[in-house]
Amino acid sequence: MRKTVRTSIATAAAVALLALTACGSATETAAPAADGPYSAPAKDITATISVSNWGDPGDKAVYDGVAERFKEKYPNVTVNNNFTPITTWTEYVNKLVTQAAAGQAPDVINIATEGVELGLANELFSPLDGFLKNDPEAKSLHADIDPKLLEGFSKDGSTYLMPNTFNTMVIYYNTKMFEAAGIERPGDDWTWDEFLEISKKLTTGSGADKVYGFAMPYYSFGITPWLYSNGTSMMSEDLETATLTDEKVKETVGWVRDLVTEHGVSPQPKGSDPYQLFPAGKAAMTGAGHFVTGGFEKAGFEDYDILPWPKGTTKSTVFGAGAFAVSKASKNQELSWEFIKMLTDQQTQKQWADAGAAVPSTKTAASSPEFLASPEHAEEFYNSLSYAKPVAAPGVYNVLDPAFMRAMDEIMSGQDIGSSLEKAQKDVEEALQQ
Repeated sequence: MRKTVRTSIATAAAVALLALTACGSATETAAPAADGPYSAPAKDITATISVSNWGDPGDKAVYDGVAERFKEKYPNVTVNNNFTPITTWTEYVNKLVTQAAAGQAPDVINIATEGVELGLANELFSPLDGFLKNDPEAKSLHADIDPKLLEGFSKDGSTYLMPNTFNTMVIYYNTKMFEAAGIERPGDDWTWDEFLEISKKLTTGSGADKVYGFAMPYYSFGITPWLYSNGTSMMSEDLETATLTDEKVKETVGWVRDLVTEHGVSPQPKGSDPYQLFPAGKAAMTGAGHFVTGGFEKAGFEDYDILPWPKGTTKSTVFGAGAFAVSKASKNQELSWEFIKMLTDQQTQKQWADAGAAVPSTKTAASSPEFLASPEHAEEFYNSLSYAKPVAAPGVYNVLDPAFMRAMDEIMSGQDIGSSLEKAQKDVEEALQQ
């Protein structure tokens, strides 16, 4: 999700790391605060901290700005802000594991929901409980973040990462096209049936002049809201069992396929970009996170608003988040914690709110006039967390994601739903057993 999965989450999850050795002076700290009052490192500390970071150029600009602010607070600390793309979350985490084993782990790790289970399984993260308990600044920041975001970065009662941004999938609709068709904004509890009825009304023309009711976000994060809103998922709640052959999964992907093949309200997703069709007026609705708003603004497209995802059996959608951890191998844990606080503080949160890439993790930033200025119902981006569920990202997400999309390609081309999902199920089961 995600850009967070942020530009089509699953595909934008590719990010990276150069091997940098964490080093410091004799004032290095080896462990986070546990009990008793927390004191930040002295302002004159001399050290180097390395950061494993990911994102797009806009993200990098924000992170570079934080590093400059940190330099003002700690002038003798060098921040190696490492920002190099890779291919998969597995590759990203494997590099971190290799570096840790070689004594070259970064001090601060930026990772998204898709890579958390891998990181936890490999014990890459140091628990943040002592900091959160004893640092007054952390307490106020912690209290300003929706508990759902924090739950996604916790395990067995301990919190391991601090979220900075997230994306939930919502429905975008063209306000002028709705008005021209005499369609009022649906209620927040609208249903799949209402969605289909509206999509049919807004599908007009033929050939090159055809306008579709819905441009499908064709990636696993974009399809997941249909699964969640029908009471199912690709994985069990504990992420230990693949459920791709669940009858409700079959029902859901069949319904998604029929939007194209039976109802004709959505174009064949292969070769069509929903985030070009929608602002061009070639589709009346699409699904996306906040990550498209910056592009819409640059293109001068303003005639849109957002809605909750329509419900099948339940009201639900998916979210994915990005977060920062202190590396378990870091020799500068308290200094790293100070850097993470700055990466997630209200000043940085405001920059996320202004960037149009993702939703800031704090309620304060997400309720600022600047963030709520556009679209009209921008508050839904943060409010949707109340009914959203995290992306189902087991330790073998690198197998699950492509296996599911291979199955979807077959299903969209007319192959049998059951057999396509069974092959994907087998691939994931084999990976889970390794």
